[in-house]
Amino acid sequence: MGQTTLRTVVFDFDGTLVDSDAALCAPFAALGIDPATVPLGLPLEEACALVGISAKAYLAHYDATAVQPFPGVDETLAALGAWGLCSNKQRASGQTELRRLGWTPAAAMFSDDFGGAPKRLGPVLDRLGIAATAVVFVGDTDHDRLAATDAGVTFALAGWNPRAQATPHDLVLRHPSEVVRLLG
Repeated sequence: MGQTTLRTVVFDFDGTLVDSDAALCAPFAALGIDPATVPLGLPLEEACALVGISAKAYLAHYDATAVQPFPGVDETLAALGAWGLCSNKQRASGQTELRRLGWTPAAAMFSDDFGGAPKRLGPVLDRLGIAATAVVFVGDTDHDRLAATDAGVTFALAGWNPRAQATPHDLVLRHPSEVVRLLG
């Protein structure tokens, strides 16, 4: 990848900035679906289609107030200049959670921005006005790793999420504060 300095970070939301697994699984359980049958990290419409429910039914049981930041995330975001967000979460709930948490990314794109398809980093980089070689994408799933690879962006695993599984080539971060040290 060369010696390009990483200058900007883009984060995934659920499972990276916020500990949301329980909140994301609760609506499935409330609808009589075993949450273990639904992979985390998918766009909502796709996840719901897998188990035969509507996104509207899911959202009727979703509690955005149950989502909390991982320890160290608030301090890390405060220490960063501009940062971006790229998430498979629906825009309405994502923006509600961002407001509740007091977070203001310079660019934030959600599943709705991609027509309900999986997230893509290219449009976020365009909004930030930065080249892929100067960005690190921090995420917790294979979907995040793939989004980074497809965009030519350095991927860092949010290793502070105990569910995140590293591959041999991952840059693994153990605490959110390590993100700041990556930026030159």
